[in-house]
Order: sequence, then C-alpha cells, then structure tokens
Amino acid sequence: MKRISLIISFVVVVAMSGYAQTRIGLKFGPTFNWASSGSIAAKNDGLGLGFRTGLVVDYHLTENIAVSSGANLNLIRMRYTFTDHRYVDDFLEKTDVHVARRLKAINVEVPLKIKVKFDIVDSFKAFVEAGGGMSFNVRDIGKDNYTFYWVSSENYNNCTNQYRLFQASMVFGVGAEYEINRNLSAFVQFTFDHAFTNTFVKTLEQQTGSILRNNFIGLEVGVMH
Repeated sequence: MKRISLIISFVVVVAMSGYAQTRIGLKFGPTFNWASSGSIAAKNDGLGLGFRTGLVVDYHLTENIAVSSGANLNLIRMRYTFTDHRYVDDFLEKTDVHVARRLKAINVEVPLKIKVKFDIVDSFKAFVEAGGGMSFNVRDIGKDNYTFYWVSSENYNNCTNQYRLFQASMVFGVGAEYEINRNLSAFVQFTFDHAFTNTFVKTLEQQTGSILRNNFIGLEVGVMH
C-alpha cells in the first residue's frame, strides 16, 4: 500500500509540474497470433498472420515519461483445437466434439500504458512501455473441421456467440523514435499482448472445459505529431 501511495504521489507531482503535453499519432503493422491453453480440452495449432492499425495518444508528464492510450483495430488469425458442445448429425441432444478451427476475428482494443523514453544519440530515442488493455469483440468467423463417429465434416460459421464480448490483457512494448522535426516523429516498435481472460464464453468453458487465451507479437511503424 505504501509503494502504491508513493507511485500515485509521484505521478501527481509530475503532472502538476506544468510540462503536460499531448501527442497524437497513427500506426500500423503485421501481428503474429497464437493461442495459449489453460486446459487439456484446447491447444494451439499453429501461428497466424494478422494485422493491426490504430490511433496513439501520448499524454506526456515529462519530456520522457508519458501515459499512452488510444484505440487499435486488430485483425486476428489463429489456429487451434478445442472441445465444442454442439448438435451433430441426427443427435437430438448436444454432445462434445473435438474441433480444429481456423479463426478470423476482429476486435477493437483500448490500451492504457506507461511509456518511458531514453535519449540515445542526436534525434533518436528508445522507449519501453507497459500496461493493460481492454478489447471489444466485433466478429469471429471460423473454418471448422471435426470427426464424429468416423464421419469428417468441414464448415464455415459465424461463431461470435462463442467468444466473450470483452477481454482484458497485459501489454508490453519496446521501440525507437526518430525526431524528423520539432512537431513530427517516426517510430517503430515491437508489441507483446497477452490476454488474462478465457476467450471462450463461460457457458462453453463450463460445458467442455475449453480455456484459450489470445496472444500476439506485433511489429508496428507509425508517426507522432
């Protein structure tokens, strides 16, 4: 509790120092997506190539310390297997089926991080950032393959109802920034995003034990004004 009070006091003192400056930017780049499993009923089945673009808003408390937020549009591609609870063929009741899914998903994420910059040489700076994010699930389309009683099936389906509407994650980043002029900078960064919460809805988790968390590493380039 004492440490938290000291951190809050430091932020308040810095914020009152009169330096406060807001910078806005745009970024985009590829992401490499995979799923981490929290149960034997689900597991990752490969690496997927996605994409993200977003708005960056840095509220500088000092020249080299900022609270960083904004909004990201994430296009996610993942491959994994899991146990689903569904109607199959002529069965009147739902049953557990082992499914291999290739997922195409879209979500909107709002991050909140602390960014710290370090002077390197001339107009170059390095930076690290850490914090959390909250994402809103927009759409999920799955290509499913499964075998039931030796009969193989394949289908595409809108499976958005199987995924949680909101998901929390921890976010880390490292990168470099180049000052083009007084009002414009270019940057490149690596971002690691790991979900805290199960991506599947609670009902599916309770029925089958399937627990899966989204992860990605992103390589992003952008500009700040």
